[in-house]
Amino acid sequence: MLEQILDNKLILSALMIAGILLLRLLLTLLFARISRWPKQDRRRRINTVHNICNLLIVIGLVGIWVSELREFALSIAAFSVAIVLALRELVQSLVGKLYQASMRSFQVGDWVMVGEQFGEVIDSDWLSTTLLEIDPHGLGSGYTGITLYIPNNVFFTKPVKNLNFMRRYIEHSFSITRENKGGNPFAAKAFLEERIREHSEAFHDVAVRYCQMIEHRTGVELVGTDPKVSFTTNELGHDVVTITMFCPREEAHEIEQRVTEDFYNFWYSGPQSVASDETGTH
Repeated sequence: MLEQILDNKLILSALMIAGILLLRLLLTLLFARISRWPKQDRRRRINTVHNICNLLIVIGLVGIWVSELREFALSIAAFSVAIVLALRELVQSLVGKLYQASMRSFQVGDWVMVGEQFGEVIDSDWLSTTLLEIDPHGLGSGYTGITLYIPNNVFFTKPVKNLNFMRRYIEHSFSITRENKGGNPFAAKAFLEERIREHSEAFHDVAVRYCQMIEHRTGVELVGTDPKVSFTTNELGHDVVTITMFCPREEAHEIEQRVTEDFYNFWYSGPQSVASDETGTH
């Protein structure tokens, strides 16, 4: 009976595939239940198990059918050029995966930008990388709900940027436009800087340490944690105030709204509005 199974390559292939898939399922369930590992570590280990099992299946099938594959390859020698062209994308994807793994440009759970596509890596196999799309300027978590499937051969033609540091803190910039009705717009600069510091007081110390860590690891000097307020004008002659601050990603929108409210309160509810009205009266 055993000799018949070994001689029948179809049965042997089916048993081999079933055994590896069963092993993958058991390891996946085992890793998923190990609570002492962080969630990201569990996902990475499960992804590694899937990739190794897939590779074992390919190697096993090639080993079982090697003689038939050799005869098949010889029988289609006349079509070798066409086969190479047809498999070019597949080979490039396999090589792209090896290239990415050797560069260690990212791993499962990282935030990356591939060309113009930005997202969190949720899966990476030998042929493609799956991203959960993120809006770089999105609010809160920033997830758009779109899943991106990127072939690994793209790594040869497009730059890959690891933006994992943007998960917690970002350099958030926004602009406020105000019609120039008189008055010096720079009168609001000190007021806005003070208000931003008040809004940032709760996380200021953590932001300073996080900013220093990013600068140390990347070798890039950031703008710092102090708020930056600058004034320009647009083509209509309106005043445009641009504010840049280093803050938690989840709180960026809320702080932006507070600062915008402070800006308009300064001009329309505070001393500046009274001074402007008196100037207009005279």
